[in-house]
Amino acid sequence: MSNKISVIRDIIIPLDHYPQLNENQTLREAIQVFMAFRAETQERLRYAGLLVVNDKNQLVGRLSLIDIMQGLVPRLVDATKVEKFEGKDVEYPNLAFLYEEKAFAECGKNQQKTVKDLLQAIDFSLPADTHILKALVMMSHRNDFNVPVTENGNIVGLLCLEKLFNAMCNIYCDME
Repeated sequence: MSNKISVIRDIIIPLDHYPQLNENQTLREAIQVFMAFRAETQERLRYAGLLVVNDKNQLVGRLSLIDIMQGLVPRLVDATKVEKFEGKDVEYPNLAFLYEEKAFAECGKNQQKTVKDLLQAIDFSLPADTHILKALVMMSHRNDFNVPVTENGNIVGLLCLEKLFNAMCNIYCDME
């Protein structure tokens, strides 16, 4: 068992291989960063989130695809929160469909907004020497499956559930 991966340091995505953006950049630039990180087939985005840094290159938060979409069309999100209206059923679960034309117009106008107000604070990270099973339990307990990894107080990468899954299946469960 000594040759098996036991700590998350060995399976993280290094920081320079994960999409990042400055908090003063725009939604348009965030979209471009996401699009630059494609999976091998080029049909899918590789990641559903990106890390956000300040001007001192310090990690200040993260931004998800849904955060960007809500930034582009904030009224659309509000339309989904209406609880009661005439005709509500399975076919029309919310009023979002009424905003289609305005949503697309609003989307173009909001591309120049900065991401600073949309990012989510990062309140959980794991040390690089955390055992993979402990990391799995902690991530599962928090329902957070893309976690920054630190070493000596600095972010060194990101641990994704897929990396843990691969380690479990290919190394410990001998699924190769």
